[in-house]
Amino acid sequence: MSLSILLIAPEVAADPVAAALRRELDAEVELATTRRAALACLRRHDYGLVLIEDFLASSDPEAAEQLYQAADATPVLEIHSVLSSAERIVRQVRSALLRHRRERSEAAAAAAEKLENELGAALAGILLESQLALREASPTQQPKLRHVVELASTLRDRLRA
Repeated sequence: MSLSILLIAPEVAADPVAAALRRELDAEVELATTRRAALACLRRHDYGLVLIEDFLASSDPEAAEQLYQAADATPVLEIHSVLSSAERIVRQVRSALLRHRRERSEAAAAAAEKLENELGAALAGILLESQLALREASPTQQPKLRHVVELASTLRDRLRA
């Protein structure tokens, strides 16, 4: 799957950057030359990265804030296409994408660990309660409760693996 990038910059400044991104990252680059066009693009498509020309962001902080909010969870990188070479911007983009992937991976691992801990705690409670109930159960209830204990033990063992 190709990387999709929204580049928000004047066309003159954006053309060499877009060409370098397409060539070096095999990215699909969509150009928006105005804030309004950029907001429309962000409503229509999901992007892997949003690049905003720095002077557009700094000249109108409220408009920049709208763009950041519209980008939502998509990483946003402010660039200086006038001061930076296209190759430097490609390096910055690579770095931002690597950082974003690493952050997502760490967040996913933390969420999985939290879920595993919560499930383990709930399962330990179910196992303990079912074992206690088994001790006090009548002979007719024991087979069903023994089955509940076995199921909880099996789930616990699978969760630990």
